[in-house]
Amino acid sequence: MHSCLRAQGGATATHRARFRTLWSLLLTGLVLALAPGAQAAPAPAPSPTPTESAAGAPFGVQAGLYGLTTLTGGHFGYALKAGARIEDSAVVYNESDEARTFHVYGADVTHAVGGGLAPAQEGRKMAAVGAWLKLDSEATVTVRPKSRATVRFSLTVPVGTPPGSYLGSLVTALRTPAVSGGVNTETRIARIVELTVPGTADLQVSLTELEHRPAGGGEEFTVTVRNTGNVLYTFAGTLNITGAGSARTVPLTPTGIYVIPGGSATLTGRLTDLPALARLAVTASVTATVPGGATKTVKSNTVRLTCFPWLIAALALGGILAPGLLLAIIRKRWRARLRRRAEERTALRALRRELRAGNPPADDPRAARAGGAAHP
Repeated sequence: MHSCLRAQGGATATHRARFRTLWSLLLTGLVLALAPGAQAAPAPAPSPTPTESAAGAPFGVQAGLYGLTTLTGGHFGYALKAGARIEDSAVVYNESDEARTFHVYGADVTHAVGGGLAPAQEGRKMAAVGAWLKLDSEATVTVRPKSRATVRFSLTVPVGTPPGSYLGSLVTALRTPAVSGGVNTETRIARIVELTVPGTADLQVSLTELEHRPAGGGEEFTVTVRNTGNVLYTFAGTLNITGAGSARTVPLTPTGIYVIPGGSATLTGRLTDLPALARLAVTASVTATVPGGATKTVKSNTVRLTCFPWLIAALALGGILAPGLLLAIIRKRWRARLRRRAEERTALRALRRELRAGNPPADDPRAARAGGAAHP
């Protein structure tokens, strides 16, 4: 067993292929199902109608102008200058055998707790794409059984909007009637709206202080990545460990997730198999990558660890001190015994001198009997 101590020292969608991996990942993460068994519709094939619906899903959604202004996977992607406006639509498919009423609204995409992205909840004040996206009709639409309906919307970028990447979503929600107990369930499908305002890309990455704590017989390190620029990026990180005559790296997790401008994500790495006796230097290194674009690597502060086998040392010290302590106790008792014996010998010699002088001790019974005879 050992432990370590810390010692600090107008435009169109000209980039449809961009962020392809992002959208395939976000499609799963942005389908929010509040009822067990509710699932999202899969990414549609490039055809006017979906070939099949998601297993068990009551409806599906795809982009209305698929292949023209939208990204692969049925999401929406635009490159618009500040002040520009574009129109598009979404097609809602009712796969059930009865009429359904759907609620459609725009929402910002925000940084989720623990990393990743998620659409903002309805009713929350929207500040970016969710506020710029306006429906051209009522927010609710009723679709007949086995039919579809088109929902048109427009996206206007406010004048003065800084260049950069902006994410939003078009959310289609279906609320089922209340069941016993008065519980409603709602199934929502969110299609990403990715907006790029052309201009100078500013890739900025910052890291918080690298921290650590004992965990599972090793050390667990955490550091938070913050996107302080204006472009969306993914990142990957490692812990770089030097000392004990070698160097090695440990991956930080999660990896490959996206951080929106103004967002952050916390990375964790665990260092195991620590040497029994060594001084280690640990630094976090994070590389941010703009899909199809620039990369930037930043490093954290260095944490210095002193690894020492405290338990073994304590046992060894105890093994050294125990015999000495035992010897001291034995020696003390032996000296006390010698003092008692010396005192006994001194008392015995005094008694003998008294007897030879004819002065028996006062408590001698023979002297008591003699005294009684002399004084009747």
